[in-house]
Amino acid sequence: MFKTSTVINNLTVTGNDLLASLCITCPYNDGATPKAKIVFFQGDNMRRIPLTTSAIYRHGDDCTIVFNGEILLDCVFLNSCGDDITARFDFYYGGNSVEGLSFKIDKYALDSDEFKNIDKNYVLSERNDGLTCSDAILVPELEHHGGAPLYFIGFDFENSRLVFKKNHAAGDYNADSMFKKFLNIPMGIIRFALAICLLPYFVLDGILAGLDLQRKRQVNSYSSSMRNIYLQIKENFSDFLKISLKRKDIVKIVSGILYSFCRIRYNKLCKKPIVKNRITFVSGRRDNLTGNLEFVYDKLKDNKDIDFQFLLFSDSNGHFKYKYIKRFYELYATSRVVVIDDYFRLTNTVKKRNETQLWQLWHACGAFKTFGYSRLGKIGGPLQTDINHRMYDRAIVSSAEIAKHYAEGFGISDKCVLPTGIPRTDVFLDKEYAEKIKSSFYAKHPKLKNKIIILFAPTFRGHGQKTAYYPMETFDPNRFYESIGDDYAIILKLHPFCKEHFEIDERYKDYIIDLSDDDELNDLLFVTNLLITDYSSAIFEASLLDIPMIFYAFDLYDYISNRDFYYDFENFVPGKIVFSENKLITAVKSRDFDYEKVGAFKTKFFDNLDGNSSKRVADEILKTVRGEI
Repeated sequence: MFKTSTVINNLTVTGNDLLASLCITCPYNDGATPKAKIVFFQGDNMRRIPLTTSAIYRHGDDCTIVFNGEILLDCVFLNSCGDDITARFDFYYGGNSVEGLSFKIDKYALDSDEFKNIDKNYVLSERNDGLTCSDAILVPELEHHGGAPLYFIGFDFENSRLVFKKNHAAGDYNADSMFKKFLNIPMGIIRFALAICLLPYFVLDGILAGLDLQRKRQVNSYSSSMRNIYLQIKENFSDFLKISLKRKDIVKIVSGILYSFCRIRYNKLCKKPIVKNRITFVSGRRDNLTGNLEFVYDKLKDNKDIDFQFLLFSDSNGHFKYKYIKRFYELYATSRVVVIDDYFRLTNTVKKRNETQLWQLWHACGAFKTFGYSRLGKIGGPLQTDINHRMYDRAIVSSAEIAKHYAEGFGISDKCVLPTGIPRTDVFLDKEYAEKIKSSFYAKHPKLKNKIIILFAPTFRGHGQKTAYYPMETFDPNRFYESIGDDYAIILKLHPFCKEHFEIDERYKDYIIDLSDDDELNDLLFVTNLLITDYSSAIFEASLLDIPMIFYAFDLYDYISNRDFYYDFENFVPGKIVFSENKLITAVKSRDFDYEKVGAFKTKFFDNLDGNSSKRVADEILKTVRGEI
């Protein structure tokens, strides 16, 4: 049995800020990454928020782990019902999980008045060698409110719950924030008018700075004098207006004005009844239906009583263009169900009406790298005040095992996540489709017909599309091919975000093929005999085809610290892990793949291996439209 002991050594609410710090003592596991969540409940809603691991102290066979967190209580639920909130602590470590940790309170955690009604059996009177002495860390990006607490803290020790009772005398922080935003509008107009009046002064200041008669506020040694004069004027203008004049910020301001204009019509449409039989498919990635959207539509299209609508575009600036904004608002206000398959920015710009259900058919399957709100506090992660994803009424996943991870990542309740299976994976169980893809591939690449095909498909490094790269020096396809022999062929498939390509020796160009810019990764799996990857979610699709895998994880520990995973990598992946190119070559030559892991991995992350995921999703949508659920 996995034994734990938990002490809360800081728990305070100031304004709307909850500061929490707890220490968990348990058996030490050298290869595991500990995780703790605080799970909030309000009415029928629930939400998991990860805590930050601050320190791990080892003592003999045990360890004490310190977790900290700052949570904005008024941001926990997107549409708060105003009821009291309860919360529990969940803990995951080395394959063990405890939902609802029992806990004691450090005697220094609360002030004397708060301890009056607490059973002394739940109070820790002596510190554990100083291990519980750790204060919650303030998150600098959050707006910290002083004054009376938004909630009073209570305890339900029998059920291992915290209880937050609403302090109605504390005022409404959201109302205060809205008032400040409203006040900013006339102040911004006045400031802009004054800035126009002062424009001659800003120009004169810029000219004097260009002549070195005035201190330069921004100097670019690679720019001309006129460019530096322009920068000086821009800096003055920007500072006076208290806004950034960078292109992305100007786009944000202009688009905000455009959204406000279009919202007038949206709000009018929301006062009318919805079109009860309308299902709208929306994508900002493609001009046509593909992936999950296509598979679900194919199962729905024969229902003649359904009004199907589509908004599909691939323009990267489409979310800022009037024609797309106008059309989306019209459909969002009038549809019973709106279906998307990726993050769609326009859903954040208006409040979804209750009669409309927003379905997220997320393009990925399985749960590997952390995403969304699971990355709170990490570089590139969201803010607690963000609303991205949190308005989804339904999201689909491949298995019940991972439903809680997607609920956490999207910032929604577990009840909103349906383990229907992923529609686009139905093709991996379609033998006719598999033969069609194989025939097409070998027609293009006949020399690979009798080769053992290795697919090299790593993910990117960096924090997104603009900074994405793969460290090319870590893998030499020419040396690799020379080492493993000519029974093999290698397909290179870098992530679409990566713009660099491997240099391939002319001697090997028939058997080392770079398809990074061409074929779909999923289709390439049908001709793959061995997948070499690192942290790519392609492993889930590969498991459906029972493909052996090797994980070339040369930077594993750096990747964990920057990105992290939902499961401990070394116990999770269905294949051999290697940390150097030489070890990779050795594993391939000796056919050391740890292949026995693939079957268990597949059944863990796919509940239904019947090829009917598309139908299950379509049936659930139809039930919603027809009022059956």
